[in-house]
Amino acid sequence: MTRLQAVALTLVMSGLGYALWVLLSLAPLPTVEVRAQRTSAPTEQTGAQHDTSTSTENTAISAPLLGTAEMPAAITAPNKEPVSESTPYIPPIVSSTPAPAYSGDLSDHQAYLAYQSGEMNRMKQDYIAAVDKKVARLELLLEKGVKHKLPEQQLQEARDKIQGLRAMQKRLRKELAQ
Repeated sequence: MTRLQAVALTLVMSGLGYALWVLLSLAPLPTVEVRAQRTSAPTEQTGAQHDTSTSTENTAISAPLLGTAEMPAAITAPNKEPVSESTPYIPPIVSSTPAPAYSGDLSDHQAYLAYQSGEMNRMKQDYIAAVDKKVARLELLLEKGVKHKLPEQQLQEARDKIQGLRAMQKRLRKELAQ
């Protein structure tokens, strides 16, 4: 066996070992108890002779649970907001729109700086607008935490995050005003 063959064999074996490790470390799929009814009857398509008896048995099928009844509302209806605060937020899956590219002359340094400044101002305005929604959500979660008597350290962390978001919002408003 040549050295190249030995290296190739080692790489293949290590890859197979890694794949086996990944498969064994995955959580097992949830199983669903399915009541399967087997009704065998002759079909017009095959014309084969079948047993016409009917038997009922319980079968465990290992399959992912994929039904619209189990899916969160954000997946089944992406245009609607989650119904309650206990429902986790799942962002809608949409293709992202590319950021508008600079269409001016790249050799004009002043024009590019003006474009870049405009982009920074837009980003700051988006942040300022997003803070109110985020703070409202954090305050609801904070109220829930107080009701459920979470440790004071976790509650204080939420308060600090709210305070930090408000401080950054205030700072960005000052920067935009200048």
